[in-house]
Amino acid sequence: MRSGLLLALAIAGTASLFVIGAQPCAVGLVPPPWDKLAHALVFGTLFVVFDRALNLPLSVALALPLLISAADEIHQVFLPGRNPSWADWLAGLCGVVVAAMLRRRQS
Repeated sequence: MRSGLLLALAIAGTASLFVIGAQPCAVGLVPPPWDKLAHALVFGTLFVVFDRALNLPLSVALALPLLISAADEIHQVFLPGRNPSWADWLAGLCGVVVAAMLRRRQS
């Protein structure tokens, strides 16, 4: 039951990235440099939620939020006022790596 709820939360969170991120209000919602911290927190959290919900091998658990982050950056190419950047993806990578180190250390 708990893993199903966590999985639903991860899917809803991922969907909201694309739905809310496509709204005009998302432009400049989190100003620099705080946007990098937001990326790290969002994708680090996604790693933890997917990892707990699905008990994935580490390589898959790491890849999943990073692929979602890449898809989010690609999605921004098509949105007025949004700017995809490698720096945003790298901030997400940092968040995922830190979350993985903390999560795996607890196990």
